[in-house]
Amino acid sequence: MAAATFATSASAQGFFGPAQPLAYEAELDAYYHVTPGLRLQAQVQPYFVPGKELSQSTFAVFASWMVAPILRELLSPDKTKSHLVDMTAGLLYTATFDPGTTTDGDDFTLRLDVTPRYELPLGLLTSVRNRVAFSWGTGDRTGFVFSYRGRVQVEHEYDVGGTSLIPFVNAEVFWQSPPAMWTRFQLQGGLQCGFHAFARGQVVELNFAAITGLQPSRSWTPQVELILSSWF
Repeated sequence: MAAATFATSASAQGFFGPAQPLAYEAELDAYYHVTPGLRLQAQVQPYFVPGKELSQSTFAVFASWMVAPILRELLSPDKTKSHLVDMTAGLLYTATFDPGTTTDGDDFTLRLDVTPRYELPLGLLTSVRNRVAFSWGTGDRTGFVFSYRGRVQVEHEYDVGGTSLIPFVNAEVFWQSPPAMWTRFQLQGGLQCGFHAFARGQVVELNFAAITGLQPSRSWTPQVELILSSWF
């Protein structure tokens, strides 16, 4: 039994590589509906890796166009879930307060998301988010980077006394140039809780992700994230 356990552990470490320090991420989102199909979004996203003494925060603004509200209505205040597709474009600025063991510098990013959705049997909702981004850095991060992230997510909403509870799981792949190859793979699971305390409603999400770095060397990072969102 001990030998089998050791062999399984060694095999897992062989694929995922050594574990990196636990990362913590938080996110605050505020959405404003200009029209039923158009909304604006402001975002603040702190990121910490105490084991690497890394401290960053991303500040972003987005505009989203939601198309074809033909999917079933949910209790969640996030109305994109009832639309067949949404497209989001925005500008992000990532400030590095403490680089720790990483490269010092800040980043600017232009990003575009296109996300179609499909209804599945058993009340499941799936989304396929396609994200492309063009980034450039300052300080020691000079240079331009193009990236693509493809994510498939499956979720189900439960009505618990008028409160929306949505457990979800997703898998995501990352492609980046340079080095012009697949660089990361991520598995994530979590729970969204939607309610209507004020305005158009709020959502609290807690999730856990295992992020596997594929290039330039194999390793994986556990990450815990808390997201607070409000719609106006």
